Amino acid sequence: MDALYPGMKHFHMLTIACSVTLLLVRFYWHMAGSAMMERKWVKIIPHVIDTLLLLSGISLCFLIQQFPGSSEWLTEKVLSVVAYILLGVFAFKAKGKMLKVFAVLGALGWLGMIAKVAMTKTPILLG
Repeated sequence: MDALYPGMKHFHMLTIACSVTLLLVRFYWHMAGSAMMERKWVKIIPHVIDTLLLLSGISLCFLIQQFPGSSEWLTEKVLSVVAYILLGVFAFKAKGKMLKVFAVLGALGWLGMIAKVAMTKTPILLG
């Protein structure tokens, strides 16, 4: 393992925390009908953070020499990230408030799955 691994892992975890925090804050503003949702930075920063998150994840794959498709736990983590993203998008696009709430709760559930798989390196659904 490379000497860059600890720093990259911590940066990855920081971007995860920022991404999830922004999701929850934006969801609160969305549900409250806040004018904050119209601010330019609120529309741009999540994309910047999520891009850094993706790049740090790809960097970690190269540092540990494991890749989705060849590593079951990493494949499951990536598929779970896709589910998290889709539910996060749906939470903002759905028509009813209950659907929005269920979508964001579902996204958080997938986030828990991602964390469990990342910490144990053991797939839950594909194992």
